[in-house]
Amino acid sequence: MLQVSGIALQQVEKFKYLGVVFTSGERRNKEIATLTGKANAVLCELHRSLFTKRELSNTTKLSVFKSLFVRSTQSQAAKICFEA
Repeated sequence: MLQVSGIALQQVEKFKYLGVVFTSGERRNKEIATLTGKANAVLCELHRSLFTKRELSNTTKLSVFKSLFVRSTQSQAAKICFEA
């Protein structure tokens, strides 16, 4: 049995975290790596094409950041809550 900080953790066949179902197999590892890679590519492109532009105000940059990341995080959280 696995213990973390002295607390025994129950072993399960599958569990859901942030809308992704994890199983004891490694099938999801490739999916997660692909999604992480795609997200990283988007962030790099945004940084290169938007956030480094001196012509744009910090207010505009913050507005873009909030519309892309804060709203998508909130919508993902809502999706997870209603699926549970």
